Amino acid sequence: MMANWVPAQTSCGPGSGRILDTARGIIIGLRRCRSDVALDELQTAAVRHRVPVFAMAWALVHLAGDGEKTSSFAEAQSAARHEWGQLFTRSSMATC
Repeated sequence: MMANWVPAQTSCGPGSGRILDTARGIIIGLRRCRSDVALDELQTAAVRHRVPVFAMAWALVHLAGDGEKTSSFAEAQSAARHEWGQLFTRSSMATC
């Protein structure tokens, strides 16, 4: 993923489904859980941190990529690190 890439928007649009699918796939891989459970986790985390679900999805994808902080979507990036950051540093995977 390109380090300077930021989403063009954080609501419904042509790329929003793709970013949600990618984020859901990351959660499935990290947690070894079902697709619906992963999507629910993503949505619940977005609500908990009061950020749009698309911004949260983008932040998770960014975290899984290079993880470098950017000036865009700082709240979502912080929320993603809080929710899933430890899963990228652990050698063992958790389960849903």
